[in-house]
Amino acid sequence: MANKLTDNINIKYDLVKAMLSHVPFDGWTWIAMENGAVDINFEKSNTANIRMDIYKNLFKNGAIDFIDIFSEIIDVEVKNNYNNLEKKPQRIPEKIKKIILMRLSLCHKYKDAIRSSLSITALPKNSKKSIKFLYRTCNNIWRMSGDKATDFSFYTKRVSLAAVYTSTLLFWLNDSSTDEENTEYFLDRRLNDISKISKLKKPFNVLKNFSSNLKKTTDTVKIKSVFDIIKKLNQIKNSSFSKPF
Repeated sequence: MANKLTDNINIKYDLVKAMLSHVPFDGWTWIAMENGAVDINFEKSNTANIRMDIYKNLFKNGAIDFIDIFSEIIDVEVKNNYNNLEKKPQRIPEKIKKIILMRLSLCHKYKDAIRSSLSITALPKNSKKSIKFLYRTCNNIWRMSGDKATDFSFYTKRVSLAAVYTSTLLFWLNDSSTDEENTEYFLDRRLNDISKISKLKKPFNVLKNFSSNLKKTTDTVKIKSVFDIIKKLNQIKNSSFSKPF
């Protein structure tokens, strides 16, 4: 049973969705997973110990795998919601803004869970997986906006968006303004950087400037500089994460 379930992404989705209401109280733990599983009657005929074996086969790396699947779930929901819009923005910066705000809106009810995930994604042992799902999110946003770059700008666009998205996420977590309008204003300012990247003429000079922006968020993604992200993106560009979805 455990081996069969291990390959079932839908089971992973269901379990992570079920645990989310428990994360604010129990953290990204096996306890939260078990409590969520009980809520949806997952394998209720089995004992708690057997269920735990199933969870550990499904999520071999524990908390960081939970967060990875959660991020993927939101990515999928954003894609579906954006594709269902009758009227989409025309300009790329406007598309990116719409997609990011849509993502944050979907995440609103999970703010506490996202806040508690930051200390886990910041751990050095989790840096590789953290950068992968940050990359996946940024790549998906660019693809949805219509970007088809394959040259050097492929990297700079994703690096710049990683900086914009991460800094906006951190701002959003502490935004108590009405309808989180301050987050939108903050995002507007950050997106000016995106427009500079789209007209890139001196990439390394621009990237140097982005390094200073990223410095504020290195505690979250554990990177030394923007060039460190480029190295990591280079390693995974041809992986399944980089394929259009």
